[in-house]
Amino acid sequence: MGAMLFVRGTAATADLKLFDICDPVILRPGRYVRSCAPVPRVKRLFIGHGVFAAPGAIDRVWHPAAYAAWFDGRRIRLRAFGTSDRPLYFFPPAGGKTVTLREWRVMVVNASPGGHTLRYRTTDASGTTDATWNFAVTRG
Repeated sequence: MGAMLFVRGTAATADLKLFDICDPVILRPGRYVRSCAPVPRVKRLFIGHGVFAAPGAIDRVWHPAAYAAWFDGRRIRLRAFGTSDRPLYFFPPAGGKTVTLREWRVMVVNASPGGHTLRYRTTDASGTTDATWNFAVTRG
């Protein structure tokens, strides 16, 4: 993928989280395509996505599901990146409760300027969620 490099990272070690710009919240299975505001060019762009649940329930929600992801049409080997957990306090989509977000530890270093697509597909007992985010990294 040119000068771009995909590395293991966390939201805390990123210069920017893609999902601070793009709407990450999906509450029901289905197919989703979302367009994002322009993404400033930074050295480390965190692109990990995941699921949220009550702190004591995250393992029960996460483990039975199957996950896949693609960046610009190329498969991301998610298991090579692993996951991390972080709390989301008073999270509105969870009715204002504190939840645990488990997300894939995928970071893009030196994302090239221009248009990109990020796609995540999750299959669990409730069905399949297939979500694509279209975004453009600015030149500046």
